[in-house]
Amino acid sequence: VLTPDDDARARESLSAALDVPRLVDVLRPFRVVDDLNVVVRADAENPQRALSVRALEVRFKSDSGATSATRDDAEARGRDAVASECFDVSTMTDDTCGRARRETGDACVRRARTEAETSGRFEKFFDANERATAFNECEAFDHALGAILCVRAGKSSYEDVLQSFEDLKQQFLRLPVFAKGGADPETCFGKVLVWDARDGATTKEEAEALLQRVRQTGAWDCELLTLNSDLEGTCASGVDWNEHRETVISRAAAERAGVANEASKTMGRYMSLEDVDRAKTYVRVFVTKTLLPHMERKLFALSTQIYNTRKGLRNQFKTFWGRSTATATAHRDGEQGHRSPEGQIRLAGDLAFMLGDYDTALANFKLVHSDYKSQSAWKRLASSYEAMAHVYVATRHLRNKADLKKDINHAYDSAMTSLLKYETIGGVGDLHLAHVEMLKARSAVEHATALTAIGAYREAHAPLVSASAFVHSDLRAALLLERAAFAFVRCHPPMVRKFASYMILAGARYVRAGAIAAATRCYSFALPVSNEYGWSAALEHLNTTLGRLVANIGHTKAALEFFRDAVGCAAYLPADAQTVRIDALEEFAAKYASEVPAEQRNAKDDELACPLPEMNVQKVKVIFADDRESSESTSDHGEEAWSAIERGGVIPQNLLAAAPGANWLSGGPRTIEIEQTAVCASGEDVKIDVDLKNPLRLPLDVNNLRLLWEFTPSNGTLVSNDRGETSDALVRAKVENKVFAPQSEQTIRLTITPSASGVLRVSGVAWTVGSKRVLHGRRYFDVSAPRTRRGANGEWLRDVTKHKRLVFNVCETVPRCDGTLEGVPKRSMDGALQRIDLVISNVTQPMAKWIRVRLPRSVLRPVDASHVPVTEPTVKRNSSREDLERDSINRDDGDGGDDDVVDSDGVIYALPAWETLESGSTIRWPLWFHPNAVGRTAVRICVCYQPEPPAPKLLRYRTIRIFESVEVTPSMRVSAMTTPSPSHPLARVIRLSIASGREQTDIFKLGSVRLGSSKDRVKYELIPLMKHATAPRLIAPGETIETLIKCSPSEEANAKELLNFVDAIPEESAKPLFAFHNSFKKNDAKRALKVRNEVITDGLMITWSLKGGDVVGAQHVRNVVELTRCTDTTRTPNELKSKVTWTINYASTIKLDETAPGNMTYSSVTLSARNESDDALDIVFVADATSSAPANVESGGWSLEIDKNAWQNRETLPTSEDKRRRPIPLPPGKPIVWVGPVRRVAKNVAPGAVFNFPLTIACFAKGDHILDGYTLSWTETAPAPSATPGSMSISSVSRATDGARVAVPTDARNAPFIITVT
Repeated sequence: VLTPDDDARARESLSAALDVPRLVDVLRPFRVVDDLNVVVRADAENPQRALSVRALEVRFKSDSGATSATRDDAEARGRDAVASECFDVSTMTDDTCGRARRETGDACVRRARTEAETSGRFEKFFDANERATAFNECEAFDHALGAILCVRAGKSSYEDVLQSFEDLKQQFLRLPVFAKGGADPETCFGKVLVWDARDGATTKEEAEALLQRVRQTGAWDCELLTLNSDLEGTCASGVDWNEHRETVISRAAAERAGVANEASKTMGRYMSLEDVDRAKTYVRVFVTKTLLPHMERKLFALSTQIYNTRKGLRNQFKTFWGRSTATATAHRDGEQGHRSPEGQIRLAGDLAFMLGDYDTALANFKLVHSDYKSQSAWKRLASSYEAMAHVYVATRHLRNKADLKKDINHAYDSAMTSLLKYETIGGVGDLHLAHVEMLKARSAVEHATALTAIGAYREAHAPLVSASAFVHSDLRAALLLERAAFAFVRCHPPMVRKFASYMILAGARYVRAGAIAAATRCYSFALPVSNEYGWSAALEHLNTTLGRLVANIGHTKAALEFFRDAVGCAAYLPADAQTVRIDALEEFAAKYASEVPAEQRNAKDDELACPLPEMNVQKVKVIFADDRESSESTSDHGEEAWSAIERGGVIPQNLLAAAPGANWLSGGPRTIEIEQTAVCASGEDVKIDVDLKNPLRLPLDVNNLRLLWEFTPSNGTLVSNDRGETSDALVRAKVENKVFAPQSEQTIRLTITPSASGVLRVSGVAWTVGSKRVLHGRRYFDVSAPRTRRGANGEWLRDVTKHKRLVFNVCETVPRCDGTLEGVPKRSMDGALQRIDLVISNVTQPMAKWIRVRLPRSVLRPVDASHVPVTEPTVKRNSSREDLERDSINRDDGDGGDDDVVDSDGVIYALPAWETLESGSTIRWPLWFHPNAVGRTAVRICVCYQPEPPAPKLLRYRTIRIFESVEVTPSMRVSAMTTPSPSHPLARVIRLSIASGREQTDIFKLGSVRLGSSKDRVKYELIPLMKHATAPRLIAPGETIETLIKCSPSEEANAKELLNFVDAIPEESAKPLFAFHNSFKKNDAKRALKVRNEVITDGLMITWSLKGGDVVGAQHVRNVVELTRCTDTTRTPNELKSKVTWTINYASTIKLDETAPGNMTYSSVTLSARNESDDALDIVFVADATSSAPANVESGGWSLEIDKNAWQNRETLPTSEDKRRRPIPLPPGKPIVWVGPVRRVAKNVAPGAVFNFPLTIACFAKGDHILDGYTLSWTETAPAPSATPGSMSISSVSRATDGARVAVPTDARNAPFIITVT
């Protein structure tokens, strides 16, 4: 849009407060012309092919705006466009700055997605870059297709107007794009006569008359435009002229034309509706009658020339321009003018693209890009690739997304490669490099925009990140990186970690560009995401940077909050960097305190936000004054163990029950259990252990460390040091000062002492940290517990005990006793026996009564054997008060613990001498200490005592917790295995393996071996099976010895079941050790094992002493492995195996009496059978007479036959009954046979009982023979009514054995039984 006095008019408009729009700005609001429905025929190959143009957008430019600009011009205009969003910090408040600290990751993602879709700063900035690269010689799309020549309707004649039109044409052709030969000068022109109502030089009627003269003398298409007809300036046009105002990128061109890019609120206020209608109408007339016909003619002419000379594919285009198809001449980019064949083809493609003929446009672009590539015209080649990508994006709705994305990426990647080559060959001048940089930035932005348009958000970041690396401007790089980050957040699902990472990179470049507002925005986007993933390094960097940014703006409170968070994440930094962070935090804390009055600050919130030191608010340990201070660690689960001990019986059950209350479920009374762990006495210290940690790598001073409390006296109002109300007369909280070593954790014991009765609540801990003492911190306890119920407002609440909520009932003064263990060693050997003393003292004036002591039976027991535990009902888990009253099973020293028992290892002692303990009195009780496991052994003793009646309602009993930890070292290892002995079913041979470790330095001397005692069982005799039974049994370090001992049933009722070696330990030491051994026994649900008289059921005890006798001890073998032979054969079904076991007692050697009748010698044997089942059995012995006889002999006893040839003739023996008067003689058959009754029955053999069958064998020949030829069977039939349960009898009467379970000789436990006949 040209006018001869455009410069003067612009200067006048500028002096008139920018009220009058320029002529180009008058036409720009109507640049979109729709509802055209114009048919265009531009295809010479197919003239009947019509293209319908329904709408067209025209880009109106002034002569100053139709020029390229430098990189600095584009940077300046872009900076102005984004100044309000990137550089204006006036809109940033404390709430805006601190929002990132409170925002969640999901909320941040939603806000970022909205920002990515609505913010226009990226488009505004790079629109200036794109317009700066327009109007170059490569792209016909930016070349002017026509001009509107505007002449003022003044006092001049029509001849002057016509001459002005001619002058403007020449001015138009002198534009840089035409002067360089890049654009086709064959254009169209529109002519306009402009009448300005505010000019006053002529009237509207004179302007219309002048228009008629101009039309009649040659300018028939001239039109009249009126301006500023609204002389009142009412802004009645309804057009936002600032929105459509042309921005001239080139600052030199803008200065020459006097164009101001600043907006004016009163721009165009004198434009009337008539002026607007005339401008709108003229634009439509110009498009339909001038511009579209010109484009149609131009495109048709190019298409016709190409069609007339084309003979086949690509070479036909070349022959049209008179070039050889064999070779291609290389041209530089500057030599490719509008008259070149490539320039004409590119023009045809751009015209087709403007008219919407995308297929023709793409064909032309593909054709011309091959020529550019062969000619090394890299800049034009890159432009052709970008033009192809424009076609792909315009036709995106008609193609497959995958193929479309592939084509777009290929086009833009090729364009970027071409620009890199153009940068290399074009020289190293600053202007050239700056121009190429602008082109590369434009290509990358278009690439990302194209991918975004097709929904490929995941790939849209790549070109932007690449472009940010080669641009010199920090602001431009920051905008590219920010846009790349927004691409990640628009994915589904959003890639939030990459989004945060690129936002941090963008923020760093914004900081370098001085865009504080934009940098704060980027870091604020990254902080919630990093906080969501717990990236400590990223959080420290973000908080520190945000603190510095908002501090520069002047927001001290927000800066303080960010520096607090930064220090909390600075554990990974070196010590000097941590010192810098703390100094900054202290600086801003002091600054905030000086700037804001105390009444306007929220001191509690500020102290809660203090990051140092770290405190575990969910772990609190309370120690009352009546508990012993111990070194108990959390790995011992101390509180849980002590709670089980105290509920296990040491506290009388009647003290744990309160008054009955109504129970609507049962309709009767109910009892409420009371735990006195939340009760303390006035004047006594309550110690609370809290865990504090210094995460930094430098020492940390923590001063004024104290407990926060609330106290409500029995007859007063609430007082609290949390609100500044302190009263040492009621509660005194001790103040501690600590120095924490670098990266250390300490358990600090804080003390609070109530001085009156009432309710005391400990709420938290407060402190002052740092050398400057300006940082104050506090934490409130939040004991971990599940939220189990809803409150009144619907919030889930925790149901925890008062003790864990740290609320204590303070009652009046009561007696307090101290307890300690004297003589407990720090180290002890496994199995050693040592004497210690339990000392209990009353340190207060009131009397203590009814003292009860709980000992762990596994390691402690009284020295005085007459001190026996109390016999009370066993306290089991989930048992009620009624269950205890109904429980008739009493605990005694011999029974082991049950899994359901609350305190299975504890025994309670309450001696008559302990009923009272006067003030200042002491009880000393000697105990045996016997550790039995290697490692750390915890010794817990609980003492319960009661105040003298009448006792306070809240404190009816008190306890003392005594804890010691002893390191138990190895002594020696003992293992035992047993095998059945053939002498008796209950006899065993024990093989002891005793080893001393190589790390030992002492020599052990064995004392004795003793079987564990059991009630109602057979007594045993222990016999050593060794050569030197009288020699001492010594075990040197690293040595292993083995000992064989036979255990046989003894007929003596008082058998000691003991085997003493030489120099056994004294009996006074062996007795307590044996008492410990018996206390280790565990209850068995099947008590039938005791009745069956098992040998090793109660284990073994091996006593020992060190050489010199100064230390004695014992090892306890509780699980003795029994090794059995293959007693069960395949003949016995699995469900019937091991019902009966047996052995045979016989003379191992028999002298054959050759003078006896028939050369036969008799010998007595005893078969001992044991019932292994849980039921009474009938056991039957049957001698198998037919197993040694010929096949035709069925049954009968045994006798001798003289005929020695009968065995050889057995197959021909007669079968008649009269011929078979006696059994066939044996020799040379089996040399041993059973004689006498062939069947014997033992009826009603009780479980675990042993029955002996007296039998006789006859030997016929010398040699080693096996005792077989019999079967043993049993049945589970009920005994006869007259039989007494458990009684046994023998009968020789034969009876049926239906359902009997049969075993053969090889099933015997010690089979085979071999007898030697000499």
